[in-house]
Amino acid sequence: MSKSANCRHHFLSKTLFFTGLLAIHSANFAQEVTKASTETPAPKVIETKDKTLQVDVKANNEIDIAKRDTAAKTVISNEDLMRYGDTNLNDAMKRVPGVLVVKDQLQLPGMNARYTQILIDGEPPRGVTITDLPMSLVERVEIYRTGSAQFSSQAMAGTINIVLKRVPSNKQAQIKVHLSNTYKPSSSVEWLSSDKLGDLSYSLSMSVRDSGGQMSAPFSVKTDVYNASDQVLQSYELKLKRDIQARDVRINPRIQYKTKGGSTITLTSSINFSQNNFTNNDHYDFYFGDSLPVSGFIGKGQNETKAGNTNLRLLSSFGRTKLDINTGLNVRLVSNESSTNTDSKDQRALYQRDVNTQGKNLVFSNSGKITVPSNAEHDIVTGWSYSNADSNNRRRERQFNYADKSTDPSFQTTLAKIDKLAVFVQDEWKYSKLSSAYFGLRWEAIKIQSEGNSQDNLRHQSSVFSPIAQGLWLLNPENTDRLRLGLSRTYQAPADFFLISPINKLANNSFSLPNFRGNPSLRPELAWTLDAAYEHSGKDDWNYNLRAKLRNITGLHQGNISQENGVWWMMYVNAGNAIAKSLEFDTQFPLKRFVEPAPKVDISLGLSKHWSRVTYRADPNELTDYLKQHDADRILDPTIFSVKLGLDYKANDLPLSIGSSLRYVKAHSQLTSKTQRTLSSNSHEIDLYSSWKFNKQSQLRFSIDNILKHRFRNVSEDVTPMLRSLTTLNNPAFRRVGLNYEHKF
Repeated sequence: MSKSANCRHHFLSKTLFFTGLLAIHSANFAQEVTKASTETPAPKVIETKDKTLQVDVKANNEIDIAKRDTAAKTVISNEDLMRYGDTNLNDAMKRVPGVLVVKDQLQLPGMNARYTQILIDGEPPRGVTITDLPMSLVERVEIYRTGSAQFSSQAMAGTINIVLKRVPSNKQAQIKVHLSNTYKPSSSVEWLSSDKLGDLSYSLSMSVRDSGGQMSAPFSVKTDVYNASDQVLQSYELKLKRDIQARDVRINPRIQYKTKGGSTITLTSSINFSQNNFTNNDHYDFYFGDSLPVSGFIGKGQNETKAGNTNLRLLSSFGRTKLDINTGLNVRLVSNESSTNTDSKDQRALYQRDVNTQGKNLVFSNSGKITVPSNAEHDIVTGWSYSNADSNNRRRERQFNYADKSTDPSFQTTLAKIDKLAVFVQDEWKYSKLSSAYFGLRWEAIKIQSEGNSQDNLRHQSSVFSPIAQGLWLLNPENTDRLRLGLSRTYQAPADFFLISPINKLANNSFSLPNFRGNPSLRPELAWTLDAAYEHSGKDDWNYNLRAKLRNITGLHQGNISQENGVWWMMYVNAGNAIAKSLEFDTQFPLKRFVEPAPKVDISLGLSKHWSRVTYRADPNELTDYLKQHDADRILDPTIFSVKLGLDYKANDLPLSIGSSLRYVKAHSQLTSKTQRTLSSNSHEIDLYSSWKFNKQSQLRFSIDNILKHRFRNVSEDVTPMLRSLTTLNNPAFRRVGLNYEHKF
């Protein structure tokens, strides 16, 4: 039997073993069911003189439920997210305490965005990004800062789960028109319609967006190169000018059917079309030393994406056992075309490079959850998750050299198949009226197979066991004060790009601009995390939470730069370990809670402080002097302190709401590898908004983001035994002015 067949046999054996074990476990508990199932009460209909009002009666809303759940989570409602009239989740979440948005990526504090797991309805957002979701589809956002067995354990920093709205049970329609201006104007229109036909209900959301204004803003990158004696060898600056037109159309239908037996079948789909046209005129200014081979780039191109995603969900019950099964299919087609002309410092034409990239991704997924209420004290949940992704990428490149009239064609193909499997079991044990415990165990495995005409065949397989334990103690019968404690094992699998990647040679290859290649032997990062929290949410209108976290991480992924045959390369390796500690505090209260004659102002405040220490593994080639010199920079994340302050005012006699969000992030120098150090500028931003409700159906929102026009600046230092390079990225400063009109029919 071949090596690949052995791996496949081993992988399937584990799959069958754990699936069978869970099936037997679920069947045994199903036979011992003694507790009545809990169901949401049916909607009540109240007759009035004017019209019939339908009131959905719920035992508790999601925020109240979260206070009693042993697995800790924070819930942000759609109303809170929409306060500023934002059209995407990134902009809305940057104002939420305990959440950061860095380089347009969501992350929980203490670790960068790669360590925060983003889910949509508990599933990875396959083929879609969270910015693709219309805000009108989002019901709430759940933030899990500790592990959970039913979600993937790839959540060292935590999990952000975006819960979509259920299909409404009554007829309604809504339109939103958004206009904004950053560097250039942009606009969007959203339409949401829903209705019910007997046992069948549906909703349809459509959005059209014209953006690209912010991405079109010019920026520059300055580089200074020094020798071992710290004398300047080179100094140059790359100035980038571009014009980007980005248009996209999204259609999101959702159909729900309730059977006579009480089961619910929901079909959720999305169809996305996007097209970006761009032109660029980039050039280098050389201030000192030798010029680079290529000093100017003039180009144009087009990126086009077509994506379709559909998910079928079944909610049913057998006796008191509940079943939740999801099956999904995603297809994504990506096409990129670009043509670039290059020249030298003396304006001599060098070559024209035409690149055409075609990508096709097909993902099948299936997951299930079985809930078995075994008795009055235990709720057993077990389930599985499986996905299969096939990726086919082709890259054609043609370079015409003007000097000798020659043509250099190249063609690269990459075929990759990624299988992921997970099984889990969890138990929530209510061992007293005021105390409960949560125990979970999750096993996850990933297998990657890749081949291509410009790479060696790759076979990569890894698996991780993740035990999770959490405890909840109610400090009083009213549940106004709670104490939580949790211990979990999480991991971070290598990004697919870290393992496999087509060769993409840079025009001006250097140790500060190395080519990239994958590392098939890269192993997952592993972490043990200890969490503790104190929560207060009393009837005194004062809510506050204090959280502490300790992480021990092994097998850190770090970039490693090396030179081979005069060419510089970078790849990721398992380079060391880390200890990370964090302390977070957030509170919400009305101002009149402490100042009696104060106006109707609600205040929210969030603070977070982080400490970390990275220990690099012994390596005879490491730059010991450099590491010693910058010992204080051996940290896990550059964000060491952040503050968020929100002020919201509602007028008593006018349908007017106004507010402000203030954010400050303190950054610190960070050694991202043994040879690279980065420093980002401190961030301070102020946003303003106002909302005027004309009536129950219509309202107008006006907002100004980054009113101070804070400019982002990043400095990167790369070091070899003989050279040192300082690269400074200067992004443009701009404020965004937005106008959002909403009308419900």
